[in-house]
Amino acid sequence: MSNYNQGGYNNNNYGYDNSNPYQENYELNNYQNTNSTGGADDFVQFMNQISDINNDLDNYSQLIELIEFNQKKILNEINEEQELATRKQLDGLIAQASSLQQTLKAKIKDAQYKAGKDSAKKAQAENSRQRFLKLIQDYRVVEANYRDQNKKQAARQYRIVQPEATDAEVDNAISDVGGQQIFSQAILNATRQGEAKTALAEVQSRHRELQRLEKTMAELTQLFHDMEELVAEQNVQVENVNTEVEGAQKDIELGVGHTNKAVDSARKARKKKCWCIIILIIVIIIAAAAIAGGIAGKFAPKNN
Repeated sequence: MSNYNQGGYNNNNYGYDNSNPYQENYELNNYQNTNSTGGADDFVQFMNQISDINNDLDNYSQLIELIEFNQKKILNEINEEQELATRKQLDGLIAQASSLQQTLKAKIKDAQYKAGKDSAKKAQAENSRQRFLKLIQDYRVVEANYRDQNKKQAARQYRIVQPEATDAEVDNAISDVGGQQIFSQAILNATRQGEAKTALAEVQSRHRELQRLEKTMAELTQLFHDMEELVAEQNVQVENVNTEVEGAQKDIELGVGHTNKAVDSARKARKKKCWCIIILIIVIIIAAAAIAGGIAGKFAPKNN
């Protein structure tokens, strides 16, 4: 785990305003028309894209570390004001991680599509995908650990009010929305009601955090599943494109064949027409000669 200090949060491009530095449009259809045909320049361009993805993966890894660091800090924080400030930082980091996850998903999806059947490109895109899967899993572990620690702290707070409570009663208090009903009775029965109210506020805070954690973990699980399915999805898309190209090529070849047949038929038709004209001319010449011969015979002088 990295070394962090109080001033470190402003030195790593992770601000805490509502802006979204990772909100970019990397939809697949933006790249389909630029899918290249190969060559050295194409590979360099592809590797630049992979380098960009790897930089985002580095940022994502750092965000996970910062999230874990702030979670531990909240669990050990005594000062309420400082805890609120740390929680605000944590919320900002979580929002940035969520945004960057979607950007990485789109970029890796596009890289795998562009890789096509090029083995070198496919290897680079797959390395990025596998690294992303590993980081998603790391993030899930961080959130699971934080969830367990929150449950333990909430349980300790409840036992302050109800030392004799069973494990089932503690679980019900933690899982109840705000723990309000169970704690109301506990506060009435407590000898130190001020302490009981403090414990109630703490458990309510932990309950809200647990709800947020469950949502984040569900999103990470879905993202992990989507990235696992990405290879099969891309293979189908590439095969569909190849099928369309092959179909278009066959249509072109069929069209050329039909054109050649038409040209050949036209050539034969012209040849037949020429022969017909020649025959007609010959017939006309013969007929003319016969007529001329008949006329000449008719008017020729007769010998007595």
